[in-house]
Amino acid sequence: MKKFYSILAIAAMVAVACSKDDKGGDEPEPQPQPQPVEYEGPEQGTSDWSVIGALSELPENADWGTDWVMKQEGDIFYLKNVKLAAGNEFKVRFQKDWGTNRGGAFAEIGKGFEVVQNGDNVKPGLDGFYDVYYNAAVEQMAVCAKGTIPTWAEIIPPAPAAAVTIDGDFADWAELDPTKVASAICDDNAPWEGVREIRCFAADDKVFYYIRFDSESLEEALTQATPDMHIRLCINTDGEFESGYQSYFLQGYDFIVEGSIAEGGALVDFDGTFFQRIGSWQELLAPGNNLVAGKGNGNEYEIVLDRVVFNRAAALSTEPKPMGDNFQTGIRFYYNGWDEFSNMPNGDIDVDENGWGDLLDVNF
Repeated sequence: MKKFYSILAIAAMVAVACSKDDKGGDEPEPQPQPQPVEYEGPEQGTSDWSVIGALSELPENADWGTDWVMKQEGDIFYLKNVKLAAGNEFKVRFQKDWGTNRGGAFAEIGKGFEVVQNGDNVKPGLDGFYDVYYNAAVEQMAVCAKGTIPTWAEIIPPAPAAAVTIDGDFADWAELDPTKVASAICDDNAPWEGVREIRCFAADDKVFYYIRFDSESLEEALTQATPDMHIRLCINTDGEFESGYQSYFLQGYDFIVEGSIAEGGALVDFDGTFFQRIGSWQELLAPGNNLVAGKGNGNEYEIVLDRVVFNRAAALSTEPKPMGDNFQTGIRFYYNGWDEFSNMPNGDIDVDENGWGDLLDVNF
């Protein structure tokens, strides 16, 4: 009997052992689940610029009540690890004060967009973690995916203000550097006295002309049977004087812009027909092609010529001669139909030479 019970005891022990684990081990203990890391806000710096706004993912900042200070590298200010929601909007400001702030219209993630003083709130419409940049050198902001670098939009500078405004107010001529203005005064030996002075100034692909008439001569000219006045802007483009038209000036010139500056006894705005004057006349542009414009007042008149339009048309002429940074020019005047009124320049020329003078030499 003792032997029988021993066998039963052994069997019972084996049964208990098998009931714990199919592999003979204990049941594994359940592992704790990882807890989400609590968001602690953006990575702040110590610069003078900060991000402020209604960031709804940060309840303490939902009412524009907190400045998140940006880090700085040169002209670049940045705030990384900003948690955004689609409805968020914000701006950047200087020294936590609204006196200097920047805002603008967000365009595309990762790319710079223009910002201005007191601009609109920035509204990226994004959800997630992003880096916010402000580039003070080019006045742009960017919102980038976390850890990426922005690309800044190309800056196209505004067209420079015209050196002279064609408005019949001639005060801006006095503000030009006189060393860069070519001018001519009517010579005492010239057979005409109707035009007392002309000037020419070139800058930013524009050529400007100024004309000062003798008041009495102009008034008399505009009371003739045909009360009008025509002019020809005569232009030599290349410093070579043999190929162009040989009359009215001591050097040949290649092109003419012809039009009226007075009609019906009064000064009118100038527009002109563009001709090449080498051999026969070749019309290159009719009026209305934005080549020239002009306006007068009293006994003064001013004209602007666009060198870009000029050269585009000149390139299609029989003998292409574009206007470079140095050219020569003069003006021929007619009244009462096509009677000669004046020719400028006309300096140091004897009456026997018909009053012709040297062309003005002009540089851009």
